[in-house]
Amino acid sequence: MRGLGSGLTVWRLLSLRLPPRPQRSPVLWLSSGPAAAGAPERAMDQLLRRTVPAAPAYELREKTPVPAADQCADFMSFYCGLTEAAERAELLGRLVKGFGVDHGQVAEQSAGVLQLREQPQEAAVLLQAEDRLRYALVPRYRSLFQNISKLDGGVRFLVQLRADLLEVQALKLLEEPHVRAIVKERPPSETEERSSISAAIFYSISLIQLGLQGLGLATCILKGTVKELQREFPHLGTFSSLSPIPGFTKWLLRLLNSQAKGHGRNELLTDSECHEISEITEGPVNETLKVCLSSNEWVKSEKLVRVLQAPLMRLCAWYLYGEKHQGYALNPVANFHLQNGAVMWRINWMGDPSLAGLTHSCGMMVNYRYFLEEMTANSTAYLSSKNIKASEQVLNLVAQFQKNSKL
Repeated sequence: MRGLGSGLTVWRLLSLRLPPRPQRSPVLWLSSGPAAAGAPERAMDQLLRRTVPAAPAYELREKTPVPAADQCADFMSFYCGLTEAAERAELLGRLVKGFGVDHGQVAEQSAGVLQLREQPQEAAVLLQAEDRLRYALVPRYRSLFQNISKLDGGVRFLVQLRADLLEVQALKLLEEPHVRAIVKERPPSETEERSSISAAIFYSISLIQLGLQGLGLATCILKGTVKELQREFPHLGTFSSLSPIPGFTKWLLRLLNSQAKGHGRNELLTDSECHEISEITEGPVNETLKVCLSSNEWVKSEKLVRVLQAPLMRLCAWYLYGEKHQGYALNPVANFHLQNGAVMWRINWMGDPSLAGLTHSCGMMVNYRYFLEEMTANSTAYLSSKNIKASEQVLNLVAQFQKNSKL
């Protein structure tokens, strides 16, 4: 079986060509005399107060308007005007110290979570408290970088900022312990040589312009991206997505509900799996599974995670491969990649253990592998004959489902 090699992640297919980084021009401090000593610091503080968005309340986190693009551009322009590493280190240090995590909020939310865990509460109440704690742990400056990444040249700017950060750390110009949270550092021992990069993993493939959707541009985008990457990395030979599986958990919960109403027995799991789950949870399998999968509580038990891995993997394989809408894959992400000639390659257990990943797909993700010479034939077979090309791993999981589970 052909496997995935060491990888290069491509986060956005539509952002391959970035404009060159603007040349730095020195920042001029207009103060003179004794007061001039503090002029750079005051200018930095004023810049940060103006450009770093205020942290919205938890209840308003989805409704807060995006700051004006010129505020982000101001930060980029100011930063690019700093010619000395020490000046850049000073600005980054002030950014972290003044616009990082609100530790008072973290302490308050942590105390709330601990209090709820000691009292009998509905799972939803505890989950919301945990979500509030996660929100409090997000540094305020993150929104600035997120907004910068959306501007022309923003990604290139952030890549250069990371390089600057590593430089000032190497020179010991900045000892602030929280600075590494700005841009995650990769240990030098794990740095890949360009010649060893053999795989490109597409994490996010989307058309953000509504007017472009439905025009069949995905194949053109993929092929264009592959050509660009092969020019830059000649050794690339493996191309694959790492994709979410939206809808799997909902599909599974509907199955559990329908089986409970029909005959009360669980025919999705083997007798031994039902026995193990009952021993761990001390409750009826169907009801316990519905509660666990609805609240994501099951991931807190190592034993339950171990027992559920095999059944959830084969159920997920069937959902992707066997569940159809008008003869095509029911899952929209699977249908997208299969239409473009991909092979349903590998289901990854706990590929996305985030709250969203657990909620939508029990933490699983899937690779759709693109073999360039087979894309056209695979696409034609899927669109005309509704045949899904899948790997041995996926087909083995489907066979296990057909042997051990009943719908």
